[in-house]
Amino acid sequence: MPTVFLSYSRADLPLIEQLEAQLTAHPEISIWRDQDKIYGGQKWPKVLGEAIADQDVFLLAWSKNSAASHFVEFEWCTAIALKKTIVPCLLDETPLPASLKTFHGYRLEDVARLITSLQAAPLADVQRREPVIRQLSEITATEETAVLAQAKMVFAQQQWTVQGNVYQAAGDIHIHNEPSTAGVPEKPKPLVERWQTLASLAVAILTAVGLTLDLPAKCSGPPPPTVPSEQPPVPFEQQLAGTVLDEATGEPLPDVVVSLPDFDLKKKTEADGSFGFRVTSQKQAQVKFTAQKNGYKTYSNYANLGNTYLRFPMEKGE
Repeated sequence: MPTVFLSYSRADLPLIEQLEAQLTAHPEISIWRDQDKIYGGQKWPKVLGEAIADQDVFLLAWSKNSAASHFVEFEWCTAIALKKTIVPCLLDETPLPASLKTFHGYRLEDVARLITSLQAAPLADVQRREPVIRQLSEITATEETAVLAQAKMVFAQQQWTVQGNVYQAAGDIHIHNEPSTAGVPEKPKPLVERWQTLASLAVAILTAVGLTLDLPAKCSGPPPPTVPSEQPPVPFEQQLAGTVLDEATGEPLPDVVVSLPDFDLKKKTEADGSFGFRVTSQKQAQVKFTAQKNGYKTYSNYANLGNTYLRFPMEKGE
């Protein structure tokens, strides 16, 4: 019986309760979700990471609300670090981020195929559990944006290589799979292939003898060309773009002043909450950005240049 971690935005709770009822109608599926809010304690990243690690499959309820949620992003980033099978359930037309596009998503009304996918999902690598949970337990931040930033940085720095590397690109967490060959017995070579190997070895020996005899003539020639030293990376123009959302409603926020203090650049968001910069710097350099709007708390964070799908919410307040 697969156990399923259900990741979702609380703004989608009516749809989530509908989805959970349809899934739990099948007794072979067990759902875990945070019905009682566990955030707030100093060790909530570790507690949440343990809950994700203890379930077989990670079910991601994806929508415009979950796309703007730092908690949801922390959860799916942790699931990738744990090498969990991620099954997206698409609540609306919001596209998946680049890091999740390799996972096949199912629409909310396609519950039958969603259940089949959950039941067929392979189990995660339990060896990844201990190092991931240990790193999460060392996160000192408690505010969700700071926790997400620390978790992304840790996941990128660890470079776990158990059937794949976790790395960061354009502000997202990705996996680069490298098939392992350790422990696979080598098959005996056929007779023809062994004769080919012996013939190649004989040719190599004769070639080496010929080069040795020709060495005096080679020594009198001009010196070989020098290999040019590696040039430092050249800065080039890159984009940084995204959308600012109201944390309470999930709606786009216009007239937000987004600034890049390191480059002395400022832009106001459009009516759809969008903004964009063009910056000349090192490839995927990490830059600080801030967002300000009357009636909202100032928002500050870091992003990698080249990220054109930056989305973050702003909380009302002074």
